[in-house]
Amino acid sequence: MKKIVSASLLGLLVLLGTAMNASADTVMSWNLARDVILAKESSPPNSTWSFMQNSSGVNKAENYTALPYFKADTCSGLPATCWQDPVSGAHVSVHFKPYTYTANGTFSIAPGNVAFHPGQNSQTVIRWASPVVGEINILGRVNSIHDSCGDGVAWSLNLGDTVLQSGSLVRGTGAVFSASKVPVTQSSAIYLVLDKKANYVCDSSTIDLLITH
Repeated sequence: MKKIVSASLLGLLVLLGTAMNASADTVMSWNLARDVILAKESSPPNSTWSFMQNSSGVNKAENYTALPYFKADTCSGLPATCWQDPVSGAHVSVHFKPYTYTANGTFSIAPGNVAFHPGQNSQTVIRWASPVVGEINILGRVNSIHDSCGDGVAWSLNLGDTVLQSGSLVRGTGAVFSASKVPVTQSSAIYLVLDKKANYVCDSSTIDLLITH
């Protein structure tokens, strides 16, 4: 069965209403998909986002390393920008046009969505480095989109090495996460960590992530 995944962050905001508790004229925001879709280099100047992996077996920030390969605009023949490790298979990509996967089951990724996949023996990590001091609010959704095989994925939302929320997804399911009034300084980092669980195959996932201050 064809599965179309389009988890709109706007939809999440409508669903959760005023959960962010911040007025539109004072809020600062960092939207993962919006901020990286025009990226032309691996670490653009002043970008708060970076893409990493962890192959150490110990889930601590000191073990996270940058994904070593970056390609803008076209990745693996697709209209997408990606950060990846061709050896481990860990990757993050943002898509510009609809993409439909048709081998070993079928799923689709909508334009503007950020997709990611853990490595064979590594976690994939999305990092937000705080440029502010004070409190932030976090809202997002993670989706396991390949529902034809595999054992799903595990995820955690971390402030440094402190787990704020975590979960385990059965294949083809998703979870909304949120955290309010998280204290940060300009040395703080938020991490969204994706893990393969026992089985690496069929772990394609999408992520919406919005941070406000």
